[in-house]
Amino acid sequence: MVVIRSALAAAVVLLVAWSPARAFDTPEAAQSWYDREVARHGAVHWSLLSELDVEAETVAPLRTVFRVRFPEAVRALDEQEVTVLGFIYVLEPGREQRRFLLSALPPGCPFCLPGGPTSLIDVRGREPVPYTREPIALRGRFELLEDDDSGLYYRLSDASAAD
Repeated sequence: MVVIRSALAAAVVLLVAWSPARAFDTPEAAQSWYDREVARHGAVHWSLLSELDVEAETVAPLRTVFRVRFPEAVRALDEQEVTVLGFIYVLEPGREQRRFLLSALPPGCPFCLPGGPTSLIDVRGREPVPYTREPIALRGRFELLEDDDSGLYYRLSDASAAD
């Protein structure tokens, strides 16, 4: 088995550095803005969500099984109301989205995922959320997905835009 340790420090900087309406002179300025927004919203930091261990085991040719071990700080979020700041990655066309992915990174290509499973959250909205290319704060019930067919590790249910 191979233990893969996920890290999102650079992704958090990219989260705000490549926002269409915001320009930052340095990665430090982008990180500072992100940290202030996380504090302002009382949001979960993407770096916390990246702190998990993934074991990969090849069980047959072209068949690998992944097992996730969530640290206690992440487990404590399971089934709790949380706020997360990220970018909407649409799954279907439309100006408003009820089901989409929230990403730590801005989408760069409509056919490519902007990151791996530690930087994506499956969002199921309480009400439609208007699509925006800007970072958005969402509030909802956070769920850990330990063995989900989607390959994702997190879901935000009954989500809506946070104030």
